[in-house]
Amino acid sequence: MNQNVEERINHVVSSIINCSYADVLPEKHLYYDLLADSLMMMDLMLVLEQEFALNIKDDALDDVNYVQDLYRLIHERCH
Repeated sequence: MNQNVEERINHVVSSIINCSYADVLPEKHLYYDLLADSLMMMDLMLVLEQEFALNIKDDALDDVNYVQDLYRLIHERCH
């Protein structure tokens, strides 16, 4: 995947969840490691939709637990 896409996702994650950019790693769990809650996750999806001009269905969140799941989700929707 394009490194720039991952960096953009990481910036969105760090700003929405209010965590350090350095903590946003592919293997980090969004809820347990980065301490996101369900409202943050909804905000995250809305901002990612705007950032990448995508339409992400609400049920897509069911498969997103780790940062790398966000990479996969955006990659699948962009191609």
